[in-house]
Amino acid sequence: MQINRHGAALLLLFGTIGNLLNILVLKEHSFQKKPCAVYLSWSSITSLIFIWSGFLTRVLQGYSVNWPNENQVACKVRQFILNVTWAMGAWCLVGANIDRYFCSHSSITVRQLSTNRMAKRVILGMFIFFCLLFVEVIYCFEGSIPNVPVLCYGRNIPCRMFNDWAALLFDIILPSICLATFGLMTIRNIRMRVVQPVRKPTTNSGSRLLTRFNDRNLTRMLLIQVSDLFQV
Repeated sequence: MQINRHGAALLLLFGTIGNLLNILVLKEHSFQKKPCAVYLSWSSITSLIFIWSGFLTRVLQGYSVNWPNENQVACKVRQFILNVTWAMGAWCLVGANIDRYFCSHSSITVRQLSTNRMAKRVILGMFIFFCLLFVEVIYCFEGSIPNVPVLCYGRNIPCRMFNDWAALLFDIILPSICLATFGLMTIRNIRMRVVQPVRKPTTNSGSRLLTRFNDRNLTRMLLIQVSDLFQV
């Protein structure tokens, strides 16, 4: 109870601050036209929702408030939000990683796939897919189930098996494979790029330097968030 009361509260506090700072930074005008920033913004937004849906009930349990897990409607809605937001947070990082691969590719056709419109369509498609994948939570999960680890849990063995394997596959295994694959492919693209000779500065040199600076910052942020995903 002490861990739920204080440990979960600290995670809730720092997780909220960190994701809010991410969202504020990525809303800057210089980042708004970057597809990678779109992915990272939505990753932070869904992670923020996930943190409040998950850790808030832990904090309440530390004060012997179990209503969210005992109430049938609250149990189903909360578990559905947790499943969808966790998957969205992970796969938005995958989308940002793939966007970095597109940007570093030598083919102009592939680089043209890195657009805000494409990023928004992919995010919408992922959201619809995960909503359909985890809609079974409305049927499978129930509150106040006896002899289970938590009060809000799957009603039978098939439901528990499906949810556990779906979470393992779509929240951990597949995102990890995609992150590793496209990360290595991005490194290969960067190594294969031809170094251009230094030219005299032009009127557009300042904007080009700013673009490169923003790209490096987005890449650093992506690497940090990917490392956090692997730790989870």
